[in-house]
Amino acid sequence: MKHEFLDHHSCGHSFFHHMHPGAKLVMVVLFIFTVVTIEPGQERIFLPFAVLLLIGLLATRVPILHTLAKGLKVLPFVLMITIFVPFLKEGEPVWNLQIGPLMIQITDEGWKLFYNIILKANIAIFSVVFLNLTTPFHHLLKGLQSFGAPRIITDTLAVAYRYLFVITDEKDRMLLARRSRLIHPSLSLQWKSLSQLIGVLFLRSYERGERMYQAMCMRGFNGVIVNLDEYMLQKKDIAAACLVVLTALLLRICMSA
Repeated sequence: MKHEFLDHHSCGHSFFHHMHPGAKLVMVVLFIFTVVTIEPGQERIFLPFAVLLLIGLLATRVPILHTLAKGLKVLPFVLMITIFVPFLKEGEPVWNLQIGPLMIQITDEGWKLFYNIILKANIAIFSVVFLNLTTPFHHLLKGLQSFGAPRIITDTLAVAYRYLFVITDEKDRMLLARRSRLIHPSLSLQWKSLSQLIGVLFLRSYERGERMYQAMCMRGFNGVIVNLDEYMLQKKDIAAACLVVLTALLLRICMSA
């Protein structure tokens, strides 16, 4: 069963790996908040935040290429959302293209906003990557519970995460069987077999979920998932989170002055 595509390196032995998940979650959220409030035209402020984030990523002792690969997987989705900002934002034109009756132009304000969003997105993405690299998913859910997140939501996420890998393995086996039976298929046959595969995978997932739930009920499941890992919030966790947050706030205030 493949777990590395989500939780690879999350069980390391750096300081941040052993930090309380609740304190780590607050630290990352507040760090991202200080970054996303930077207005267009103040891009120089991003540099110290990027350096601070880089120090944190290096402190996790995770290979930097693996960290970059995780973050860059998300960047194309950000580009898809923001690519039209320079064309839609009103302002002073810096580039024009006339295509028949259609006028395409990029404005100075739109370009600055696009550049600002991309920088914010990169820092926010790699901040979340930092959280993912240092915190197993079930620890993160435990941190959410410590802040009063509804138990039904965290338990549902825990079950979904736990059986995501089972469904992924099932999908891989079905794709292998599909490739073994289809030799140089036509495009229509490929789409037909793919739609059938999706339907069968849904039915298998539903049936497996029912069997799992019945097995859990037979073993005394009462709607509450019990986690054997208990975490005590220590002074060093609070001190580390406060140090990072205060550093980010001071950078934000001093660089904006």
